[in-house]
Amino acid sequence: MTPSAPAFRRGLTHPAAALLLAPAAVALALAGWAVAVWAVLGGLAGYTLSGSV
Repeated sequence: MTPSAPAFRRGLTHPAAALLLAPAAVALALAGWAVAVWAVLGGLAGYTLSGSV
């Protein structure tokens, strides 16, 4: 079952989303996945700069 679009968007804009993305960035950095790390960090920066925080 796929989540509805509004529920999915609510989940992405929830303040806890950043708390889930930060450990993902650390885990990817330790795994050596540079491109994925930059993508996650870019997502965090965009999330922060968008005013969602």
